[in-house]
Amino acid sequence: MSRGKCSNEDGKRSDDLLSRVQEFCMSNAFEEEFEAFAKEHAHIFLPSLDMKEGDEQPLEFHEVYRKYLSKFEILIEDFISANGFTLKAFYQECKEIMDNTELFGSQKFFIETMLATSEYDTFLMLMKSEMRLYTNSNKK
Repeated sequence: MSRGKCSNEDGKRSDDLLSRVQEFCMSNAFEEEFEAFAKEHAHIFLPSLDMKEGDEQPLEFHEVYRKYLSKFEILIEDFISANGFTLKAFYQECKEIMDNTELFGSQKFFIETMLATSEYDTFLMLMKSEMRLYTNSNKK
């Protein structure tokens, strides 16, 4: 399988599945899903704005984090399937890009970003950022 090309379930070649997923994840619809998720859980995360580094975090933060992972993994999986591809094809394309030590660019950066946003600390940073936006918009 060459980088940037993979086959869908019908054996047809695709123009870069990763680019399609990247576009989807950068779409307004995807961003709105995250904003709605953050707003839905604002009552849990608003206190995080007053927390200091090293403070013990409520167990609820981790429970919401697991919901976040599940929700957004399903969104991406559904998008891949709806486009006639498999997760295996997507993972293979990501692996080929990450294994290519001479390749740098937006796709590699996107994969690294996807991996980072699946980590708890990054999730918490994103939620705090959304809480700041949420409180600032409510002050106006």
